[in-house]
Amino acid sequence: MKESKDKKAGFFYGIWIVMAGFILLFLYAGAGFYSFSIFIRPFEESFGWSRAAVSFAMSIYMMLHGICGPLVGYLTEKYGPKRVMTTFAVGAGAAFIMVSFTQTLWFFYLSYALLSVTTTGIGYIPVSSLLSRWFVRRRGTAIGFTMIGISVGGLVMSPVMGMVNSYFSWRASYVFLGLLVWILAVPMTFFVMKSSPAEMGLRPDGDDPNIVNDSFETRTGHALPSAKEEGWPLKPALMSRTFWWVALTFLLAPLAQGGVLQHQVPLVTEAGLAPTAAAMAMGITAGVGGLGKLSFGRLSESFPFHYVAAVCFGVQAIAVFLLLFIHSTAMVWVYVILYGFGMGGVVVLIPLVVGHFFGLAAFGTLMGTVAFIQGLGSSSGALISGLIFDHMGNYQYALILWGCIYLLAIVTIFMAGKPKPFILEPR
Repeated sequence: MKESKDKKAGFFYGIWIVMAGFILLFLYAGAGFYSFSIFIRPFEESFGWSRAAVSFAMSIYMMLHGICGPLVGYLTEKYGPKRVMTTFAVGAGAAFIMVSFTQTLWFFYLSYALLSVTTTGIGYIPVSSLLSRWFVRRRGTAIGFTMIGISVGGLVMSPVMGMVNSYFSWRASYVFLGLLVWILAVPMTFFVMKSSPAEMGLRPDGDDPNIVNDSFETRTGHALPSAKEEGWPLKPALMSRTFWWVALTFLLAPLAQGGVLQHQVPLVTEAGLAPTAAAMAMGITAGVGGLGKLSFGRLSESFPFHYVAAVCFGVQAIAVFLLLFIHSTAMVWVYVILYGFGMGGVVVLIPLVVGHFFGLAAFGTLMGTVAFIQGLGSSSGALISGLIFDHMGNYQYALILWGCIYLLAIVTIFMAGKPKPFILEPR
């Protein structure tokens, strides 16, 4: 049997896609998402803005992520990932540097709006869309491993940016972030990214391209399409009951996650950690989230999706309720580990839930739509926590709210039912 060149070499090019995606998500999350919590107090001290006013920048950021998701997917399909992702990477570096020139609140919001649009083009929407075409049998593992870049980004960038901010200033920190994106992201997008295995004469998972087969067997004996994975067209998927239960689930869980994670530094500071330890805790939360990403990706290949999602949301609920009632430093670190592990699974489950229920026929647009709904949740959660703190003087009521919402998300994912094949109705 004749084998492909990459099989002879014992190396599937999809691994390069995974590695490049890892680096992009490292920057996407470590620079654009996890670092924000580090700058809440510096912005308060520099300009006298309220915590809700500062948090609203992240609400804008997360909202525009969702809005731009379908557009990024469309542009990637039309012009190819190399051109689109390289352009967005260049823009993201410029947007980070733009934040360093902030003098007014409206400029701060505008800078974060541009930062949101540009980082969407190097984030998990285009990356997971690519991975879903390069991997089928091992999709959960490939996406899970790549998404660890998000956690490593938080683990590394949160303490690094805390140090840069302490020794220099928040303005210098944003210039540093912009330069880092230009140095790392642009080469990855320009030289490595390919739109599909077919572009290189390959097949998903590194299977032999000389074997013409409509399907192949997974380790559990279930047949899956190889060249083109079937699925639901866009309109029937959007009109289905299943989609809206899925959408509600990934509105609720990110709503709670945004409310907790974007305020974690002040949350754990109030629970007893010193500011430097709080910044370290943010990094550890992200680092443990890497284990969660890989674990939930692997679990999705072996267990029913509903139960994997329930565990993911349940662990986060337990951690939030734990933080509500603890007053010792040691227990704060227990929260950090539990919450980080559960939190890591959410971003992995989003592309997996689209493929699980609807296949690849309209994956990019459906993924972007779910990401938009996720953005609504994440952006609202960060703002709501800020408003609750400003009015109540603490986060107690916010923690109760988010714990209950995580539990509600468990209910809604089970309401989505089981995956069903799309059946074209006769006219």
